[in-house]
Amino acid sequence: MFEQPRPETPLHYLRGASRGQGEANGLVIAEAGLRRCLSIRGSADNARLAEAVRSVTGLPLPVQPLSFEHRGNSFVFWQGPTEWMLVTDQEGSETLEADLRRALASEAAAVVDVSGGQTLLSLSGSALSEVLQKSSSYDFHPANFPVGKCVQTVFAKATALVARLDDDAVLMLARRSFADYIALWLLDAAAEYGVIIAD
Repeated sequence: MFEQPRPETPLHYLRGASRGQGEANGLVIAEAGLRRCLSIRGSADNARLAEAVRSVTGLPLPVQPLSFEHRGNSFVFWQGPTEWMLVTDQEGSETLEADLRRALASEAAAVVDVSGGQTLLSLSGSALSEVLQKSSSYDFHPANFPVGKCVQTVFAKATALVARLDDDAVLMLARRSFADYIALWLLDAAAEYGVIIAD
């Protein structure tokens, strides 16, 4: 009898890796496990689209550029005037794509499950701002990147969506194929402050 393969996150082999002699909590990287990721496309002016997303997910559709909505471990990120990314690990998420498609059956909208190609990282620690600013051409100074803002940008020569959760924590959504590169970059970039990838 064959054993069922166990799904692994892209960075499972790096858990516990650390670098540097700085503060133990200069930067803490945590991979947020396997999440359901749905790309949603449609018109921000379509009230039925917003209502469908709210009724199925319990989250409002963010229409303000560079913003996101969240409740618990569920997030909807604004990615453009007609595009959003829903990320969740809520119970029953395996039916979200079908539920949203049913709710949007008569609308000019699209829902695509892209879970297999994404990974979600949580970055926190006392050196977070310094590491963000040295890793991207985007201005991650807190005055320009306040709590509640998200941006898609080049991060260490890879593309990623970065969202500010609070003063000392951000989420980073990146393509699975970039996860290894970004994690190793962060281990090097934050070595002077002390960095660890949490178990």
